[in-house]
Amino acid sequence: MTLTELVQDARRATTAPDPIAALRRLQELVADSAGDVLSWLPGGGSDEQVLYAEPAPTLLRVEIPPRTEYPPHDHLIPACVAVLHGRETNTFYRAEGPAVIPVAEIETAAGGVLPMDEHVIHAVGNRTAGRSIALHLYLGDLFELSRKIWDLRTDTCAAYTDERYFALSHITEPV
Repeated sequence: MTLTELVQDARRATTAPDPIAALRRLQELVADSAGDVLSWLPGGGSDEQVLYAEPAPTLLRVEIPPRTEYPPHDHLIPACVAVLHGRETNTFYRAEGPAVIPVAEIETAAGGVLPMDEHVIHAVGNRTAGRSIALHLYLGDLFELSRKIWDLRTDTCAAYTDERYFALSHITEPV
């Protein structure tokens, strides 16, 4: 598989009869060949690298520094994550007024896949001592949506911006 083939397969998944299932199957293939994918996937060393974005799909390479957690946010479109190296911890929330309340947590290790529907509010983090690397695929143009982000310190909600996302990140306790 190459980046071009990955983009073509992701574009096909968006028009499949069941695009969420097709996206998950694609991410399972990506996760199963993580070593190969990491050898050609661009953007190494940056926290977030846009690999492809158009009306559908959006592909991001996401590297999370050690012991870092990002704030709760929504996507408004289905997404599927394939963890290629390390592990990601996703904490899921439900909105309650301007605040969010944690309701579940899932840890996904390298080789694992985590699908999320368009209603999800989550925070993603890496509680380990090494970087995590994952491929995040979205069934739409993530950058054209009016998304929200929550500040857990003030129990407030605001419009999502990348600047706010990175500013609200914090260091977690070592595991």
